Amino acid sequence: MLSVVFANDPQEAPAKLKVDKHTLINFVKSLIIPGWGQWENGNKIRGILYVTAEVAGIYGYQSNYSAGHDKELEFKVYGDEHWSYDRWSPLNTGETACGGNLRTHQMPTYLDGNTERPIKDHHFYENISKYPEFVCGWDDWDAHGDLAEADLSPHKVTYVDMRTRSNELFRNAQLAGTLIMVNHLISAFDAALGTDLTSFETSSYSGKLYINPLNVARGISMEVTF
Repeated sequence: MLSVVFANDPQEAPAKLKVDKHTLINFVKSLIIPGWGQWENGNKIRGILYVTAEVAGIYGYQSNYSAGHDKELEFKVYGDEHWSYDRWSPLNTGETACGGNLRTHQMPTYLDGNTERPIKDHHFYENISKYPEFVCGWDDWDAHGDLAEADLSPHKVTYVDMRTRSNELFRNAQLAGTLIMVNHLISAFDAALGTDLTSFETSSYSGKLYINPLNVARGISMEVTF
């Protein structure tokens, strides 16, 4: 709740607003390094908790990102070994060995001399794992096998599992990165929670402004003393 009190004397100078620099400095400190502002305020246990959360978040991000990158390299090498553009389109005329499979996605290519090669970007490695029109490029594809109806082959199943795991690790890294940012923000506001952020004074009264970012209903209050 925010309440405002005006001076009775209309000739009196307006109230002067002053910023509590100590509180703002601690806010910025915790925004930069979670727990720093709490430590400066004497809340050492809470400061250690925020620092611990920061270290855990950084470790979670780095470990998951590194593992996801390694798994990405692994599935790309596996795909290069077991999926072939020449097997998928042996005549190099736009027709494929997959027969009547629906063509919903293109395979971008470039000329290597007189030979057409696929552009092995992100879309290439996604296409060979997701869409049925590329299944016949796998070296163990059997149109009459048990997995044919699902447009799968044993090597494709393995590849999909590897790529799925890589994506999961990258998502975990992204989540850890988000938690790191949230930890910075919460720590910064917590360093200022319950403290005087600003104060004002005139010749007839003085006051302080309190900000509690975690209380929606009564997040801002003003105390006036005559």
